[in-house]
Amino acid sequence: MGVRLASTLIALVSIIAIFGAAQAADLPTIVNLMITAGVPPEATAEEKKAGELGLVNLYTNISSRDLVATVFSTQDFIDTRGRIRLTRMGLESEFEFAISGKHSDEKLSDLSYLEQSRLLETSKRYVESTVVCGTNVINAKGFMPQSFDQNQDTYAALDLLEIEYSAGFQAGLLFEPGHENDVWPYPVEGHNFRAVPVSSYDLSDDRVVLHDGSFSDAGMDGEEWYDALVGKFDEIEGKDEPMVVSLTNTVSGSGEYLDAINRFMDYAISQNATFVTTIHLVEMTKAGVLDASELPEEAAPEECPECGEEEDGINATITVIEDKEANATEAEGTWS
Repeated sequence: MGVRLASTLIALVSIIAIFGAAQAADLPTIVNLMITAGVPPEATAEEKKAGELGLVNLYTNISSRDLVATVFSTQDFIDTRGRIRLTRMGLESEFEFAISGKHSDEKLSDLSYLEQSRLLETSKRYVESTVVCGTNVINAKGFMPQSFDQNQDTYAALDLLEIEYSAGFQAGLLFEPGHENDVWPYPVEGHNFRAVPVSSYDLSDDRVVLHDGSFSDAGMDGEEWYDALVGKFDEIEGKDEPMVVSLTNTVSGSGEYLDAINRFMDYAISQNATFVTTIHLVEMTKAGVLDASELPEEAAPEECPECGEEEDGINATITVIEDKEANATEAEGTWS
């Protein structure tokens, strides 16, 4: 009797496992593109312009394919004409806007809890100010630390700001204890936000994070970056695993790296992939669904409570102006 019951249970477990695997195989591969928008420290006017155009190029190429992404902006970037670009993106697209500190060479772990709290609170106001009051509202729910640098004081500051996720993690490389094998967003113990692991890929016997800056710093060209992206996609296709890619406007915003991400998007589209924002990836894990179409419809955002006000030098109202340069042909794409 006991043997028969055990055999029955084993058979049921096997059937459930097979059924679950079959379900995953039938679903499209989930892809999340993260873009960190920044400018070099003490950037020249030319470098600021290049950073601005880099984001425009990425946005144009992604949105022209009817895809979405998440943009994590630094305060320094928003202090440039990038603010106008972000405002237009917020009006025209379903892109998610989130925060990424003050500047591109930032190390939050060198700062105290109080300093981090103030910095991230200001960053949140910066991002949420890139709107046209009475027309759209931005509620920044996510965070990407520069160079994946964060600590427990950062975690406490994120809780204070009611941030829902941090993308400062790497699958199998940089993770919370007990989560080495996690590839989907997971709760951070003792805190109110989730960790979002950027995907990693085995390359020449080393596991590397799918971050364009890491590949560029290692001297890899656009073709090697493209091969890694397609290799990772093929590796997880039909599996219960999303593909989370970290891009920057300074690396992937032009040249061979932009060409590589364009080619990758076309490849993923040909394989029926579904592109989602990072907050949608988080919501999928909360809802326990593998198909983004099963997520409930988002509630309409509340009206901006601070229209016309200014705080700490940040304009809460931005008027969209006719920008002659915005209609010009960019280095790799167009803004129409």
